[in-house]
Amino acid sequence: MTISTANRRPGSHRGSRGTTGTDSAVGLDVGRHRARAQRNGGRRVLATATFAASLVAVPALTSPASAHPSYTVQSGDTLSSIAQDIGSTWRDLYRANRNVIASPTSIYPGQSLQTGGKGSAGQAALTSTVGGGGGGSADQSAGSFEQQLLNEASQLEGIPYIYGGSTPAGFDCSGFTSYAFAQAGKTIPRTSSEQAAAATPVSGNDLRPGDLIFYSPGGSVSHVAIYAGDGMVWEAASTGTSVRYAPVWNVARSYGRF
Repeated sequence: MTISTANRRPGSHRGSRGTTGTDSAVGLDVGRHRARAQRNGGRRVLATATFAASLVAVPALTSPASAHPSYTVQSGDTLSSIAQDIGSTWRDLYRANRNVIASPTSIYPGQSLQTGGKGSAGQAALTSTVGGGGGGSADQSAGSFEQQLLNEASQLEGIPYIYGGSTPAGFDCSGFTSYAFAQAGKTIPRTSSEQAAAATPVSGNDLRPGDLIFYSPGGSVSHVAIYAGDGMVWEAASTGTSVRYAPVWNVARSYGRF
């Protein structure tokens, strides 16, 4: 008997060697099996890709610095790289570890740093404001004007040093301090020597955020900066630099308050 092929499904000829109903059925089964294998294979590829993606995401969730209240410095680390890893800033990290870090650039492998974990001693420092206390009798809390002054100073970070500059186009040291004071609502003299002469002198034990530090390594005042607390200042230091948050210089200096 002859079997008609007029209504045979496309693809059913694969595997058919004759014209009997049995051969046709075998070909149809083979085609179905291959289609099913292709579908299953697609699912396996998708599952494999999803699993691989989940593996890539795991390290970001188990960063050693973010999972613990302290972090051991590794070779090649900087305060900035550690701070980025824990979702903080190098300034906050530095403030939280002033007892073990001499300056923001002096960390070494094996050193243990507080990263602000819950219940750690570094938590308060990591969440404090820039003008906050915490440095002992020589580092009192800032008042409302002082906080405003420090806020204004921080907004000028990154503006280049320009000798004689007193505007956001560029500052020298006293141009920066006089501009920041003016923005906070208080007028002070223009030059560092004039500022030193007009300010009320204070001792190092009475120093507080918002006071001015007058540097005089050569005997006369040659630089001025705004004290920010915790041994740090806001300053426009010299040609080639910009307004920055930096440690107090270890040179001859005096202090004044407006």
